Amino acid sequence: MKLFKSTIQLGDFLVFTLLILYAALFVLYPILLVVVESFREPTTQAFTFSHYIKFFSDPYYYRCLINSLSAALLTVIVTSLIGIPLAYILSRYKLAGKTLYTALSLLPILLPPYVGAFAFIILFGKAGVLNLLLLEHNIIREPIDFLNGLHGVVFVESIHLLPFVVITSAAGMTQIDPSFEEIAEVAGAHGFYRTLTITLPLISPQYVSGVFLVMSYVLGDWLTPLILGQKDYLASVAYLNIAYHFTDIERKYMGIIAAVLASIFSVIVLLAARYFIEKKSYTVLSKGTTAEGRVIPIRGVKKALAYLYVAVIMLFVLLSPFVISVAAFSRRWVLTPFPSYWTFENIRMLFIELPNYIWNTIVYSTLATLVALPVALGTSYILARTNIPGKNFLDGILVSILAIPGIMVGVGYLIGFDYPIPFINESLSRIWLIMPLVLAARRLPYLARNTHASFLQLEKSLEEAAYVAGSSRLLTFLTISLPLIMRGVFAGMILFFVMAMQEISSTIFLYKPGWETLPIGIYLQWNRGTEFGVPAAAAFILIVLTLLLLLLLSKIGGRVLGGAFSI
Repeated sequence: MKLFKSTIQLGDFLVFTLLILYAALFVLYPILLVVVESFREPTTQAFTFSHYIKFFSDPYYYRCLINSLSAALLTVIVTSLIGIPLAYILSRYKLAGKTLYTALSLLPILLPPYVGAFAFIILFGKAGVLNLLLLEHNIIREPIDFLNGLHGVVFVESIHLLPFVVITSAAGMTQIDPSFEEIAEVAGAHGFYRTLTITLPLISPQYVSGVFLVMSYVLGDWLTPLILGQKDYLASVAYLNIAYHFTDIERKYMGIIAAVLASIFSVIVLLAARYFIEKKSYTVLSKGTTAEGRVIPIRGVKKALAYLYVAVIMLFVLLSPFVISVAAFSRRWVLTPFPSYWTFENIRMLFIELPNYIWNTIVYSTLATLVALPVALGTSYILARTNIPGKNFLDGILVSILAIPGIMVGVGYLIGFDYPIPFINESLSRIWLIMPLVLAARRLPYLARNTHASFLQLEKSLEEAAYVAGSSRLLTFLTISLPLIMRGVFAGMILFFVMAMQEISSTIFLYKPGWETLPIGIYLQWNRGTEFGVPAAAAFILIVLTLLLLLLLSKIGGRVLGGAFSI
C-alpha cells in the first residue's frame, strides 16, 4: 500500500506552509539581509561591488582568508587521523567502560571552544604550567609559546571538533552489515587492508558529514583565535570590525564581507558534501545489524594498545575540563605551576551575585527546545511521509544554517528584527525572546536530523494499519509514530539543549544587560580582566550540566545519535 505519498493532504500542506514561513522568517531573511547589506553603498543605498573590490585588494584581508581556509583544512586532517581510529576502537571492540569513553569523547564539542582555549593557555602558554615547570627544572632558559601561530589554532580546534569525526564515523561503522566485512575476511582481506577497502568506503557518507561540520565550525569560529592572540582570520576580523568599529563604515563593511565570505565557503563545502553523500549513499539488502554493529574480540597486545590509544585521547579530552575545574576552586594561579590558594568564593559569587547567568542559560535553552521541537517533528514528517513539492528545499534551508557563521546570524537578527511588532510597539531585537529564537534557529539541524533519522527507521506498515482502521493522520502521528520514534527525538532534544547552552557566536550581538548566559558571562568576565576564577566557575557549572546530560545521551546514543550529525 502507498497511503503516504499518493496524494497531498490538506493538513500536510498546511504544516508545510507553516514550516516554510518559519524557515523564511527566522533563517533565510536575516542571512540574506546581511548579504544584501554587503552590496549596499552606505550613503546612497545603491548596489555596488566596491566593498568586495577593497576587500580583495587589501593583502591583510586576503591573508585572513588564506589563514581561515588553511586552519579548516589542517583541522580536518588532524581530526581524521585521530578520530577515525578512535571511532573504530569504540564501535568495533568490546572494552570495559565503553559507555563512559563514548560520553567523554563527546564532551569537547558540547563545551564552548574558548573554554578549551583558556585551559590550554594555562597549560601551554608562555606563562603556563609546562613552561614554568621547564624553567623551574632548568630545562629551558626562555619560555616557549606553544600555542602562538596557526598550529596553536589547529591544535585547540582539533581537540574541540574531534567528536564530529568520531560520532559520524562510529555511527557509520555500527550500521555496516557484519557480513560485508566477514566476506572480505574469507576472501583474504584482514586487518588494515579490510578496513581500508571495505569499512572506510562504506562509512564515507557519514564521515563526509563530520568533515563538513569541522570545516564550517572552524571557518565560523571567531573567539578561539582571538583567545590565542590570533586576529588574522575571517571570522575574527568580522567580529572585531562589526562589534568594535561599527561607526567606522569602511571597517564595518570589511567585517560584513568577511562574514559573508566565511559563509560562502561553508556553503560550498556543504553543497559538495551533500553531492558526495547522495552519490555515495549505499542501499543494501541484508540480514541487518545489531544495535552495536559488529564486535571484534581482541586480546593481548592488541587490546592493550587499544586501551592505551583511548587513554591518550581521553587525557587530552579531559585536560581542559580538569584545568577549568581546578581554576574554579582556586584564588591565586598566577606565575605558579599549581594554584597556591583554594576557595569556594568563585562558586559563591556566581550563585549569589551572578545567578542570572545560570538561570538565563537554562530558560533560554528550554524555550529554544520548545520552539525547535515542533519544527523538527513537522519537517521530519514532511520529508519522510509526503511527496509535497519543495520539501527538499525546506530541508536545505534549515540545514544550511549549519554552514552560516554565528556572526552572520547574530548580525542578521539584530538588524532584521529591529522594527516594531504590531500591537506591541517594540522591536523583537529589544525583547529577551530574541535569545531563545536565535538559539532555536542555530541549533535546529541537530534536532531535525536526529528526528528525521528516527522517522526513516520507523516501519511505515504500522502507520498504514492505523489508517486502514480509520485513524486520522494527526491521531496516528500522536499515538503510533511519535511514541515509536521518541527515543531518537529525546536524544535529539538532549543534544539540542546542550548545544544551545554553549552558543555565543550569535547571541553575543543580541544580549543586553540581564540577558547574559553562561557562555556570554564567561567571555565578559574574562574580557573585563577579572581574575580567571569567576569565569572558570561559570565554565565549571556549564561542564557539570553538560556532563550530566551527556551521560544520559550516551545511554540513548549509538546509531540514534549519529543521525543528528548527518547532512
